[in-house]
Amino acid sequence: MNLVNFMAFCKIEKHRIHRIRRYFKVGAQALAWVAGAITLFCTIWAFIWAGDIYEYQDSVDGVHLPQVDVIVCLAGGRGRISAAGDLWYRYYEAFQNPPVFYVSGMGGKSNWNVLAKQVRPGVLSALKPKNVILENQSSNTDGNAQFLTRAAKEHGWTRILIVTSRYHMRRARYIFEETLTTLGHPVQIETLSVYQEPFEPNEWRDDLQGIRVTMIEYVKWLYYTLNWTPGRALD
Repeated sequence: MNLVNFMAFCKIEKHRIHRIRRYFKVGAQALAWVAGAITLFCTIWAFIWAGDIYEYQDSVDGVHLPQVDVIVCLAGGRGRISAAGDLWYRYYEAFQNPPVFYVSGMGGKSNWNVLAKQVRPGVLSALKPKNVILENQSSNTDGNAQFLTRAAKEHGWTRILIVTSRYHMRRARYIFEETLTTLGHPVQIETLSVYQEPFEPNEWRDDLQGIRVTMIEYVKWLYYTLNWTPGRALD
């Protein structure tokens, strides 16, 4: 190959490489547009349907107190422990033997002093360490359910009352029921949701925090109902 032919060959290859780069650029832009469209569609879909997580009716109304062995408070949300403490106190006033106050997912450094700061003084006057179990090893709702199952088997609990945020309750009830049944200790589950603004069916779309939390919880709800196997979090 002489110099002239070599130069011509290089020129042809340069144009070919340029065309390939252009095709890749166009393809990448097209993929970005498709990904953006899919993301937008999913976001709109979630915004429309995320309110389904609030389509849940508690079995406890806060007035009538069913007999239960343990009140299970799922820590991690604002006001949950305080509300669960108030509920325990109502049982304390109504029954000779109040249920155990079980706080799930408190965090590795939690102790009685940490709990005491989150309940009202009036509750604390009656609530003693012997009434409380602090579970501080789990880090999500799946783990909460598995550690609770172990405790339920150990103590022979057959009736539990779950306290958590309203946006969280539907998924929490589902996870606990499936886990307890799968691991061989089905129980009667009662629920009482904690009221928190703006996490209500007619309020969450009016607040950015409400939108963010509700839509994330909806995605989690879809995952757990479509692609989750109970009993794997502690494997």
